[in-house]
Parts: sequence; structure tokens; C-alpha cells
Amino acid sequence: MFKFFAGTRKEFLILIRDLPGLGILFLMPVLLIMIVSLAQKNALKSSKENKTEILFLDKSQSAFSKQVSGNLEASGLFTMITSVKGKKISEPTFTALVSKGKYPVGLLITEQDSAIRIISDPSLQPSYKNAITGSLTYLIKGTQSRIAIEVLLKRMAPGMDETINSMINSSIQHMTPVNEVFAVSDKSVIKPTLTQNTVPGFILFAMFFIVLPLSGSLISEKSEGSYQRLKTLPVTIGTILSSKVLVYLIVCTIQFLLMVFVGMWLLPAFFGIPALQLGNQYLSIIVATIAASLAAVGFGLMVGSLASTNGQASIFGSMTIVILGVLSGTFLPVYLMPDFLQYLSLASPIRWGIDNYLDIFIRETPFWSIFPNILYLLLFFVFAMTISILNFAKQK
Repeated sequence: MFKFFAGTRKEFLILIRDLPGLGILFLMPVLLIMIVSLAQKNALKSSKENKTEILFLDKSQSAFSKQVSGNLEASGLFTMITSVKGKKISEPTFTALVSKGKYPVGLLITEQDSAIRIISDPSLQPSYKNAITGSLTYLIKGTQSRIAIEVLLKRMAPGMDETINSMINSSIQHMTPVNEVFAVSDKSVIKPTLTQNTVPGFILFAMFFIVLPLSGSLISEKSEGSYQRLKTLPVTIGTILSSKVLVYLIVCTIQFLLMVFVGMWLLPAFFGIPALQLGNQYLSIIVATIAASLAAVGFGLMVGSLASTNGQASIFGSMTIVILGVLSGTFLPVYLMPDFLQYLSLASPIRWGIDNYLDIFIRETPFWSIFPNILYLLLFFVFAMTISILNFAKQK
């Protein structure tokens, strides 16, 4: 036990002497979560409050084209632009304005309603373009369907135009409202917010970034001869590595608390973002945090045992964490990725940890639901430790 505490003290002293490394270890995730959260907040605010400007050229001037324009305006999603600098738009100008990116999408209705063209800026991101054109298509098709039904009814009952119009308008006004709700339990105390979805990813990202100082300390010991001197003492490899596990487990716990502090107090105070809610499943939070921390420490030890230089460890470790972070949903929702990447992300320990926190912070699921991912994280830790011990045992 004395050897273990002596090794722990050694690791602690090495850690606190590297102040720049500690600064990067703790400050970088904080800056990342603040920047990404603020960017997502502004994006969501923009999508909800700002209408998309649609360049509208009506060469038909028919009742249908006017109804289409009115319905698009009434939807609350679009602003119809029919003139530029007080001048009516010609067809060549219409196409040029869209192609130059002045407007994302243009809607052209030709003479006698013979064609309806949605013209989009070729530089638009596919997801954004599909969202706009899909909404336009549905609204236009809905207008066409309503007009077709009105014409049919008026032909079936000639002379009753006013009565039919009144019945249609009355039916539309009394339609059941459509409300958006979250699929959560009625007893749920947590409301899904931007913070609830963002913080879990950065908790795992921060934890796994300890690969840099942890692997660096291992390589320094090997290159400077410290490890060779330790081997001359009656100290086992397990004792040496377990002391590192304890120290960096504490570091990961501090990172978790720091991310929680940012989510609960810093983001609401400075950016007006809803505060992170932890709920009341404290046992699940503790177990999920310990399992994720062990997996992160195991990964750092494995990289440090396999790498020969600090350059190898830092490049491989940082690149791997960034790739795993992207695959696991830290920066981009997993469901937006291609199917094969979604399946690939299922093998990522960062994904397992994020899913645990999402289940706890958003879905408020019981402990047994996160147990499989807890088991995966612990097995990954055992695997990484086994690789590390075997690799150190080979070295002379």
C-alpha cells in the first residue's frame, strides 16, 4: 500500500508541475463548449425568428399564383421578395440573383401556370436546400389540392360558391391545432434544452483528452530512464500503472465537475442559455462518470505504452479523440451521418459515455438501461490496461 501511495504522489507532482498542460486540459474544453453552445444557440434563434427570403417572380398573375404567394407569407417561414431596389424583377435578373447567392431560393411561376420552378443557389448546403425546397413543395402542393377541391365542389353544386367558400374557411379555422411536445415522462423534472444535449458530448471529449498528458508522462519516463530505475525497485507494473489510474481518475472527475459548472452556471449567466439540469439520479451519474473516466484513462495508458515519442502520442492521440468525438456526436448529431458512420460510432467508447449521460440528463431512464454501456466502458478499460501491462512487460 505504501508503494501505491508513493507512486500516486509521484504522479500528482508530475501533473501539477506541467501548468501549461493543465491549462490546456481544463480550459480548452470550457472554451469549446462555450463557443459551440453559443453558435448553436444563435443558429436555433435564427431559424426560429428569421424568415427565409424567397425571390418570387409571378409571370402568371393568376388567382392560383396569388394564393400561393399569400400562403407562403402566411406560413411564417418565408418572406416573398417581388422587387429589388424598387424595380420589378425580370427572368434573367431573377436567375442571376439566385445564382450569385443574393437569395437562397427563387420561385418562378410561368405564364398561365404552365410551370412552377424552384431555383436554388448551387452553393447551398444540401440539408439546408432540401429543408427549404421541401417546405415550398408541400405548401405549393397543398394550395393546388385546395383549389382542385374547391373547383370540384363548385362544379358539383353550381350557384353555391359563397356557401362552399364559407364552409371551407370555417373548417380550416376549426382544425385541430398542431403542438410540438417532447417524448418524456409526465413525471419528468428535466426539460430537453440545448445545454442538456451539448454538455454530455464535451464531458466525454474533455475526459478523453487526458490522453495527451497521460501518454506524455509515460513516454517521458521511458525516454528519461525513470521507468528503468523504477523496475530496479520491488514495485510491480500493476502498482505503477494503478497509481496513474487513480490520479487521472481524479482529473477526469474534476473535468466532469467543471463541465457541469459551465452548463449549470456559466452558460446561463453569460449567454442566457438554459441551465443544465442533472435530475435526481445521482447514483447513475456517479457510476457513468467513473466508467467513462476509467475508459479515458485506459485509452491514455494504451497510447502511451504503444507510442515511442511524444510526437507520436500527441498526434495519434489528439487525432483519434477528434475523430471519435465527431463520430460520437460531440459536434454533430449522429442521426445526420450516413448509415455506415452511425454503425461505426457504436464501437466508440465516447459514444457509450455520451449515450449514458443523454439517458440520464434527458430521458431520465433507470440505471439498468445504461448498464450495457457501463459494461462496455469497463471492458474497454480492462482491454486497454491489458495491452498496456503486456507492452510494458516486454520492454527492457
